[in-house]
Amino acid sequence: MNARRLALALCLLLALPALAHAGQDRRGDHGDRGGRHHGAPAHGPVVVPEGVSVPTWDQLTPAQQKSVERLRERWDTLPASQRVMALERAERRARWEAMTPEQRERIREGMRNYRDLPPELRETMRESMRAMRALPEAERRELFAKWRALSPEQRRAWLEAGGPGLVPQPAQAGAEAD
Repeated sequence: MNARRLALALCLLLALPALAHAGQDRRGDHGDRGGRHHGAPAHGPVVVPEGVSVPTWDQLTPAQQKSVERLRERWDTLPASQRVMALERAERRARWEAMTPEQRERIREGMRNYRDLPPELRETMRESMRAMRALPEAERRELFAKWRALSPEQRRAWLEAGGPGLVPQPAQAGAEAD
């Protein structure tokens, strides 16, 4: 065997454990469509929070059974964390499918706008959203209404100033929105 073939055989031999593990991921052993989902740690299953119910197949509603049908044969043997994640994904998918095309496009546009922000403004936006979640419901609705009424340029100016929930709306942004 020449040196090149020997090196290739050695590389394949060393890669076999990793390839076997990747094959498990693709077969759905992690409960999703081809690998780990966003936020899942690479070192093991996620701990299911206290108080979260993890139903067996027979405890699922007919709608839930239909939404996770592809996991039927393995459902009761899957780790609790994977069952919870599968149900959460199915719920998100159902909410998405229930939206009108206009609502979906609005969400896509918002994601494009967010993706196009520089990293520091994305972080400011995340901080702003955390602050807004902590506000009373009425105040949060009012801020969201103000935010939606602004142009993209006005929204960016507010983010650069600190963001909704963290700082008051800049005067120039408020004057242009009126």
